[in-house]
Amino acid sequence: MTPFKPALLASAIAGCLPLSALAESTTQIEEVMVTAQKRAQSAADIGVTVTAFGGNDIQELGFQKAQDIAAHTPGLSTTNATSSGTPIFAIRGIGLDDFNSNNTSGVGVYIDEVLAAYPVFLNGQLFDVERIEVLKGPQGTLYGKNTTGGAINYVSVKPSGETEGYITAGLSRWNTYQVEGAVGGSLTDGVNSRLALSASRGDGWQKDIDTGREFGDTDQFAARSLTSFELADNAELLLNLHYSDDQGTPVSPQNTTIDAVFGLPAGTFGVTSSDPRAVRVGDLNVGRDEQGYGGSATVTVDFEAFTLTSISAADLYQRETIDNYEGVAIATGDFSFTDEFEVYSQELRLTSNGADGFHWVTGLVFSKDEVSAVTTANVADLYDGILGPGLVDIARIASDYVQNTKSLGAYLHTETDLSDQLMLTAGLRYSSDKRDFAGGSVDVDGWNALFEGAAEPVPETTITALVDDRSEDNVSGKLGLDYTLNEDWLLYGSAATSYKAGLFYGAPAGAAAALAYIDPEEVISYELGFKGTLLDGSMQLNGAYYRYDYDNRQSLVIVEDPTIPGSVFATLGNIEESQISGGELELRWLPTEALDIRAGISYIDGEVSKAPADIRGLTLLLPIEEGADLAQAPQWSYNTIARYERAIADYLVAAQLQYSWTDEQYASLADPQALYGEVENLGLRASLAPPSEQWEVAFWADNLQDNSASTYSFTSTEGGRAVYRQMPRNFGLDFTIYY
Repeated sequence: MTPFKPALLASAIAGCLPLSALAESTTQIEEVMVTAQKRAQSAADIGVTVTAFGGNDIQELGFQKAQDIAAHTPGLSTTNATSSGTPIFAIRGIGLDDFNSNNTSGVGVYIDEVLAAYPVFLNGQLFDVERIEVLKGPQGTLYGKNTTGGAINYVSVKPSGETEGYITAGLSRWNTYQVEGAVGGSLTDGVNSRLALSASRGDGWQKDIDTGREFGDTDQFAARSLTSFELADNAELLLNLHYSDDQGTPVSPQNTTIDAVFGLPAGTFGVTSSDPRAVRVGDLNVGRDEQGYGGSATVTVDFEAFTLTSISAADLYQRETIDNYEGVAIATGDFSFTDEFEVYSQELRLTSNGADGFHWVTGLVFSKDEVSAVTTANVADLYDGILGPGLVDIARIASDYVQNTKSLGAYLHTETDLSDQLMLTAGLRYSSDKRDFAGGSVDVDGWNALFEGAAEPVPETTITALVDDRSEDNVSGKLGLDYTLNEDWLLYGSAATSYKAGLFYGAPAGAAAALAYIDPEEVISYELGFKGTLLDGSMQLNGAYYRYDYDNRQSLVIVEDPTIPGSVFATLGNIEESQISGGELELRWLPTEALDIRAGISYIDGEVSKAPADIRGLTLLLPIEEGADLAQAPQWSYNTIARYERAIADYLVAAQLQYSWTDEQYASLADPQALYGEVENLGLRASLAPPSEQWEVAFWADNLQDNSASTYSFTSTEGGRAVYRQMPRNFGLDFTIYY
């Protein structure tokens, strides 16, 4: 792999242009307004490292899924929560490496200013988007807990008084049909509404090599209604109602080493091919039945000196999912999830309206949520191999628990002009969290009793139980200086802190210590950056260097199971001290009106500086060494997009190439089989539209090289390697009508 392949690609494209065209470019980059600091500001004018995509960017670049955003945002990476389609984000090596129902990411994701408290709330709701903002680095002051890595804001298209909308119909490989559309306008005086829908259905792209069954098929539907009410000349209510449904079939990992673990010929239970379409699931009834629904009411009242904003929100989600977690046709760790989530939140915010060189934002936030979860693992064939062939038909170990969380936050953020060129940013936030947990692990079918000398199974035996509650307080802050060198260059520096609340482990476990409370993690960050405009506004160049002191990182680790000889299980542990440092560069250049070039590069150096010898007395399968690489921290990543558009025979024709490459990385610590990657992707998009732009037809292709890189891997219960792979080459045709 050539380290600077994206830069070489961009240079090659630019080299094809006449020098006169480059010198005479008068095209300027469109300003992107963001609300990273809770008020509308230009992304180029704030001392926050933010990558923003406006509505035109999202449409023209053809972004369709969370991975598209991550691939072209330096420092941002994403993977799916095991076999489900829910994206999990990490920024600069801080995110989430545990996929249990009750855990949350270190990257806060907000949809229309409401926190998606658990990753499942993102399922199906990322459509009809006006703007996406990726805020990098701790955001503890304005956004609160669980933003140790950063925050992502998804902003939906708002209703207006004009009748407008669109509908897109797409057909892609594996008979996948997708329809997305929206319609909006005035319902009556002072009332505007917009309804958006998204639906997709398609065949599975994986096939069981033994049975021929297909996996990874799509069956999703989502809807969102936004309605604004003019309550008075200075007051407005925005009502958001949304719903999602997912009946698709999860993809399956491959298990590449299970046969070697059991001393069997290759291909007995596992797969021998790296073809991502070839899997072994057996007769397990893999499936997904998930529904989410909720709403929010945002009231905005403008006064002369300030604006009052009230955001009241409620979200509920329920799911039943059966997952071939181990990636084999036998039951060595088949997982099922039966979960219910309820989240309620209220924010009151005051934002100054003055233009006298001093701006402030202050607010109160309260949230309450409950997770009721039953996670069941069937290890029948693993027990059968230990206790005797043909003895064990079903052997289930289940975790059954309820977790309740109450959070309160109060914050103040200020921006003070010290001079015409220098601005001071200062912020402080107090957070209080209380979390209680009641539940544990149960041996449903009772086979563990045989390991303890019993003559026969003893069903419904409690393995571990925990009833506990914890309260914690935290103060986070930020100090920053922005120096406007001239109208084209901004220099900035900051020091900030943030924390991620403590929690309990939610998966089946063979020891009480595995469920015990995991302490909060905290980050102190130091960052220097610049934002510059070159070539008469046709080029934007942004860069940042950062260093994090990271205490008590919550990391997934593999420990030995004291109840089942030779088996292992995962749990969460605190890594006492870690350090992360790195840098990013982003370039956007419009050499001519027809050509748009974007490129990015990220470097992350994340390592453990003080490691625990064990996890609450549990023996690690692999010791954590000081200097070990942190999980979800790829050292290098690169991206390039080149888009060319011109008029041909009275039509607008556009062609786009996009490339991304991400270095290898670890899924978790203390796991000898957690290293995965490198991941490389080359895609293209070509579109045709009339001058009126009332319609567009587009052809796209993804993973043109048909790569099959590993995109996530871990040690399975029996000690094999379960690995997810890159989706094969995909291509499709979209037709959009605007009205």
